[in-house]
Amino acid sequence: MDPRLPKNQKSPNNPKTPSTLPKLLIVDDNPLSIQVLYDIFSEDHEVFMASDGEQALEFCSSHMPDLILLDVLMPGIDGHEVCRRLQRDERTREIPVIFVTVRSNPVEEAQGLHLGAVDFITKPVNAAVVRARVRTHLLLRQMLEQVRNIAFHDPLTQLPNRRLLSDRLSQTMALSKRNGRHGAMMFLDLDNFKPLNDAHGHEVGDLLLVEVAQRLKSCVREIDTVARFGGDEFVVILSDLDTDKAQSMALASVVAQKILLALAAPYVLDVTLDAAPTATVEHRCTTSIGVAMFINQDIGQYEIIKRADAAMYQAKEAGGNAVRFSEL
Repeated sequence: MDPRLPKNQKSPNNPKTPSTLPKLLIVDDNPLSIQVLYDIFSEDHEVFMASDGEQALEFCSSHMPDLILLDVLMPGIDGHEVCRRLQRDERTREIPVIFVTVRSNPVEEAQGLHLGAVDFITKPVNAAVVRARVRTHLLLRQMLEQVRNIAFHDPLTQLPNRRLLSDRLSQTMALSKRNGRHGAMMFLDLDNFKPLNDAHGHEVGDLLLVEVAQRLKSCVREIDTVARFGGDEFVVILSDLDTDKAQSMALASVVAQKILLALAAPYVLDVTLDAAPTATVEHRCTTSIGVAMFINQDIGQYEIIKRADAAMYQAKEAGGNAVRFSEL
C-alpha cells in the first residue's frame, strides 16, 4: 500500500471487495490534498487514490469509479490530458470529472469544462461545497443511467430493445469487416405462446417471456447479444465466430441447438393475481430459429434481419422447434 495513503484508504492497485457506496477516485500528487478530500468523503463513499495521471487512467480502465476529483497541475500526464483521454475512451467518457485546482481564473475554468469536466472547484476546498457538488453530479449520473436504461432496454425482460439491438449489430458488423470473422444473426419466434396468453392472460405470458430471456442469456457468451425484438420474438447476435464460413455455421448451429433444448424445457410459472393464492401454471413452448450469416458484405442491417426472419419462417413451416439457415 502507498505509504502516503490515509489510514484505511484504498489504493487503485489494491481495491478491496466491492461495496454499494459511491466510488470516488481522487487524483492529486499532493498527499495533503488527498488527505483533506479523504476526510470529507471517507465515511459515506468508497475512496480510491491515484498520485499521477497514468495511475488514474489505469485504474479507470478496470474499476470504473462513479466520479473523479482531478487535480490539474501534476507531473507527467496533467489533469487536462487525463480528461482528454477519458473522453476519447467510450468506456470512461461518461464518468463525471470535477477539476480541483489552485487555479481560479475563468479562462482555466472554461478550458476544463470544454475538455469535458462537469464542474470546477478551487483549492482550498470548502467541505460543504465540495460534498454538495459531488452529491449533485452523482445524482445526475444516476438519473442519466436510468433514462438510458429506459431508452435502450425492454422494460419487461430488461434485454436490449430494437434501438440498442441496432447499435450492437452495427458494432458486430464492423468487427466482422475488421477481423475477417463471420457473425450470425438468429431470429427467434416462440411456437406455442399464444395458447398460454389465451388461457391464462398476458400477465402469465409475461412471466414466460421473462424466463425465456433468462434461458437465452444462459446459452450465449458475454460478447454476444440477446435482444427482444417485440412480442414473442427475440434476436441473438453471435460475433467473432470463425474466418471459415462452414466452421462459423457449425458454431452457430451448436448455439442454436442449445437454445432449442433450453427453451423446450417445461416452464413452471408461479402466478399471483390480486389477493388470490399463488397458483402454478406449467406450459411447454418451443421456438423456431432462422439464422443469417454475415461477413464483409455490402448489405445493411435491414437485409440481414430480413434474411434471418425469412429463415425463421422456414423453420415454422417445418413444424417449429427447428433451425434453418438463410441460403443467401
